[in-house]
Amino acid sequence: MAICESLPQRGAVRVVHLSSVHRADDSRIYWKECLSLARAGYDVSFVVSDDREVISEDVNIVPVRRRSGRIARMLATTIDVVLAGLRRRGLIYHFHDPELIPAGLLLRTLGKHVIYDVHEDVPRNLLIRDWIRPGLRGPVSRVAAAVEWVAGRTLSGFVAATPTIARRFPEARTVLVQNFASKSELAIEADATRRTGHGVAYVGSITAVRCAMEVVEAIAGVKRFPDAVLVMAGEISPPSLTEGLTASPGWSRVDYRGYQDRVGIRRLLAECRVGLALYHPVQSYMESQPVKIFEYMAAGIPVIAADFPRFREIVEGNRCGLCVPPCDVAAIAAAIEWIFEHPEESENMGKRGREAVLKSLNWETEERELLRFYERIIHSN
Repeated sequence: MAICESLPQRGAVRVVHLSSVHRADDSRIYWKECLSLARAGYDVSFVVSDDREVISEDVNIVPVRRRSGRIARMLATTIDVVLAGLRRRGLIYHFHDPELIPAGLLLRTLGKHVIYDVHEDVPRNLLIRDWIRPGLRGPVSRVAAAVEWVAGRTLSGFVAATPTIARRFPEARTVLVQNFASKSELAIEADATRRTGHGVAYVGSITAVRCAMEVVEAIAGVKRFPDAVLVMAGEISPPSLTEGLTASPGWSRVDYRGYQDRVGIRRLLAECRVGLALYHPVQSYMESQPVKIFEYMAAGIPVIAADFPRFREIVEGNRCGLCVPPCDVAAIAAAIEWIFEHPEESENMGKRGREAVLKSLNWETEERELLRFYERIIHSN
């Protein structure tokens, strides 16, 4: 991986972001938080486990070896990330993965300001992880909750991605920084003429709990529009899920593009008429705020989302899409057909979603919260 060193301002506060899980071009960490801090005058480094070539003129990308296997990543890769981060000699360390909590506690004992960026409700998510034996999920979840409890009383601060997550950490040291889309990054009204077909977007990790099987089956049920195609962008996890997906009759109508960078995502959304944000009804997802919803809205296309209260508040509250039972294949197919059968109303849905992003549901608003929080951290003990 090539590294492009930026030229920090004289006297700039040195900030080091750490991740053993995410990619160097992660939309929340790099494209939003790191770049926002760099533009505000901070000297920003991002230590990340990513073997791809990533060049940034604004952020110091510090790559460490990306290992395969969960245990190797959680042990060896974590150590590599922490050691590389220490060499950056930061004043503030901002980490993004729960497995880095012990490292965060260590950094705190060394006198560093340490921020834990909590992207998800970890204890609840562990209850549905396939890689944990069912009988062990409860105990593992309770251990994770205990570790986060210790972190809550030790670390300098917490950046929470949703209101539900924010409530789990000390209010005085927690800021809500929601994962909204940027006003400008996915603005593609000028490309709307490219939406001549019947493309359906599915962006993000492709997993069973994110209704991968259901949406592939649903596209086969879109009978009135035989040219309809499901455009999927993301990594299939676990890889064994690929066999089930490709065996489905709907797979012949899938355009699978694998992992896409931000340019690829923008290009994909410019081609599609609707975006899907569907999840199985487990508690952690029902209370989440998937970034894909806001990205579809920012791109000006209607959203078909899971019929969860929080999703309804965003989608139906802004009249920018439809909510359906997420495991009901026929309902998903019917919603897709409705969007295609009502082009004028669908276009208006897309416009209303875009207007909501421009008005309030945008990263620029959240950026201000992040920068104010950093000022508080710097002047804290």
